[in-house]
Amino acid sequence: MNRLGIIPAAGKGARFGGLYKELLPIGNGQTLLSRAVDTLEMIPVDSTLVITSQWKINVHSSALNNRNVFYAIQNDYSQDLWGAIVQSFTVDADWYYFIMPDTLTEQGRFPAEPDHEFMLGLFETAEPQDYGVLIGDQLTDKNTTISGIQLAWGTLVWSRKCVELWKEHLYEIDDFTQAFNMAMEQLGWSTYSLAWYFDCGTFERYKRMLIHV
Repeated sequence: MNRLGIIPAAGKGARFGGLYKELLPIGNGQTLLSRAVDTLEMIPVDSTLVITSQWKINVHSSALNNRNVFYAIQNDYSQDLWGAIVQSFTVDADWYYFIMPDTLTEQGRFPAEPDHEFMLGLFETAEPQDYGVLIGDQLTDKNTTISGIQLAWGTLVWSRKCVELWKEHLYEIDDFTQAFNMAMEQLGWSTYSLAWYFDCGTFERYKRMLIHV
């Protein structure tokens, strides 16, 4: 069984002190990006695809020197998350393991033997308006009408069948949430739990993560 890790890191993103978010240090000589690679290697994946940009490729390749990763450059006009996922379609695998580059979550939670074609790693959040959350059997992304403690996705696993489905409907899909809901509805889904998850997209959240770790 061939497993591919995917890290979408092409976004322009904010710089903190001159660093891209995914290269922020987290201690012990690690960055958010290098730890994401570690998290995938613990599954283990056979290799990891880092989706980067023409502006970041040199920085990423230097930061991940001697790691079992390879790169794809995302087109300038499609630096959203769905564009990154489409970029990964060029790589054939049985299972795809997806983690964001500027986040931190507990390791060892990805299922090495997935039990459904699409799987969501879920964590509890009191800020559902900032995440993709599961409401019933559907995902909604950054919905400002939702409040309270909700379950949000932090990591994902999908199968070759999902990729085949998305390719078949490529020109009908507008964004990643629509693609995920399509896979869940047509192919089935399940979840696994993430005890904690930090999105380091802002400096305040980065500081919150540092206090935790």
